[in-house]
Amino acid sequence: MRGSHAFDSLADYQQWLEQVVQQHNRRNAKAVHIEREHLQPLPMTKAVDFTELCVRVSSASTIDVRRTTYTVPSRLIGECLRIHLYHDRLECYLGSHLSVRLPRVYPMGQTQRARCVDYRHVIDSLVKKPQAFRYSQLREELLPNPTYRALWQQVDNTLAPRAACQWMVGVLYLAATHTDERHLGDYLTDQLQQGHCPSLSQLQHQFGSPASPDVPVIEVKQHALSAYNHLLAIVEQEVRHGHR
Repeated sequence: MRGSHAFDSLADYQQWLEQVVQQHNRRNAKAVHIEREHLQPLPMTKAVDFTELCVRVSSASTIDVRRTTYTVPSRLIGECLRIHLYHDRLECYLGSHLSVRLPRVYPMGQTQRARCVDYRHVIDSLVKKPQAFRYSQLREELLPNPTYRALWQQVDNTLAPRAACQWMVGVLYLAATHTDERHLGDYLTDQLQQGHCPSLSQLQHQFGSPASPDVPVIEVKQHALSAYNHLLAIVEQEVRHGHR
């Protein structure tokens, strides 16, 4: 119908679908109106439009759902999550609390697997053991975009193996907790092209720590202690008159 399946984004695809539906409804407006008069009211409660699964989080902070590996926050390691599986997302509950919402990813073939990896989920545990980055099966997916993959290739070829892992994991931690991921990536690309590799201490000093929220100043007005004497006098008077 469109002549091409190359959409720039999922939102563009959804917008095109809505236009097709609207055109169909306009062409069949009379028939739709006749049919609508015979429809029953919609139910008061929402229909269940998801599949419920129970999945345990692995020691690598991942879950496997329908041949796809997803990362989840490392605080959930060892927990059993109750997952509401929709066509476009996963809503993961720990007990009755919604712990994380993930975009759903589909494998390309019937025998292939897929991955949905977010380095922010595992960076807190990875920064404690940066050497695990080199041998991680998810290493390529932990690098969020081509800019960071190019950075890793450069530092891996120029620094010692241990130093390269420590630097890359430190940069990812900085991107996840301190500054904008894209801005940091562009800055480091420019620096490496000039032959300069900033140290982690330099980056931490330059980009700083996350801005702490402003703590409101609460003024507490202490009442006069003489009020207790007044209260005791009232109680004593009531006791004297037999009210207590």
